[in-house]
Amino acid sequence: MSLSPTNKIALFIDGANLYATAKTLGFDIDYKRLLKEFQSRG
Repeated sequence: MSLSPTNKIALFIDGANLYATAKTLGFDIDYKRLLKEFQSRG
């Protein structure tokens, strides 16, 4: 799927639940890397 420059994508992340789930599962999230990944795909 190709987006034109006028199209926008919104991404909403429940940060508290993302953090709690990662902590429960025992891993850390690199939030800067996650942001860059979503920016490169959008």
